[in-house]
Amino acid sequence: MISLDEEIKINEKTAYLLETLKVEAHYNFNNNALSLQNKNLPFLQRIENIVSELGMNISKRLLIKIRLPNKTKKEEIKIEESDKEVNFHIEKSPFDENKVKAVTSQPYKTKYEFKVIAKNNIDKVKIEILSDNIICKGDLECWAYKDIRFPNKKIFRFINKYSKDKNEFSEYLLRENPKMIMSAFSALIDAEGSINWYGLKRVVRVRMRNKKYLKNWSILLYNLGINCKFRQNTDSEYEINISGWEDFNKLEKYGIVFYNSKKLREWKDMMNGFKRKQISRSSYKEFYINKMKECGGKITAEELAKQLNKSKRVINHFFHKLEKDKLISHKPGRKPYLYFISNSSVR
Repeated sequence: MISLDEEIKINEKTAYLLETLKVEAHYNFNNNALSLQNKNLPFLQRIENIVSELGMNISKRLLIKIRLPNKTKKEEIKIEESDKEVNFHIEKSPFDENKVKAVTSQPYKTKYEFKVIAKNNIDKVKIEILSDNIICKGDLECWAYKDIRFPNKKIFRFINKYSKDKNEFSEYLLRENPKMIMSAFSALIDAEGSINWYGLKRVVRVRMRNKKYLKNWSILLYNLGINCKFRQNTDSEYEINISGWEDFNKLEKYGIVFYNSKKLREWKDMMNGFKRKQISRSSYKEFYINKMKECGGKITAEELAKQLNKSKRVINHFFHKLEKDKLISHKPGRKPYLYFISNSSVR
């Protein structure tokens, strides 16, 4: 633990903290306010551990949102917990102002029992905080988020030094090693990313409105040899995405680690779901040429298929593409064809 007067240094842990604060936290230097809210408790526990090691105190609350019947007004209901009236405000949906929620922030504890009292009706909502998730159940739809707060001059000096503008890419990452970069990228996925696996499609992506921020991340990852696509989805939304076992494997080798339990489970399931190791479409030339070099520069499609645990049909497909690009050749005559590397191949 470091003292309150000691400056926070950038390292793998604090890089994770900084990127999480940038994309997930609400902070204001002028008002001395900093809060971080999330439903995933292991993810927040990671942040709490880092903050505690830095010698900073943390306060905890629970942010609760309860879905009310459409068009409900604040004066039409009251909310009680342990027979005491609870302060709340009404939140309208940005897409439909008739859809409303009651929002309240409460001291942090393990169990809550609320009564939502209307003129002729009483609805009950129960919330229980477990070791790794928050359970909401009852008569009304409900959401709960753990809210941690640790505003002080030391953390603001740290943020200001390494990331003055919350909406800008952290320039210090351009000077750091891959492990530091991957720690920050882990935080980005834990906080704002998604890991999708359906059918034969597997993709890790981040979507947001900040074009410049995502574009810089795509360039940085590409410089590490990770194929990261940047694209515009709508007039105001952009995304970066990574797909394919080869690039996922590079992420693991560089040290990507997820603390968000949902993301960690999805990542493990996705990686274990590969029937065979796949390569990125853009790197097949280098991959197959290097594999042929490892085999002495000459090999049949059947032999390479056995070594790579792929079908002969797949190998023949890529051999055909490599021949078309004049990177490999074969001697016509008796089958199976023996393929060999051309002088124009990737060296």
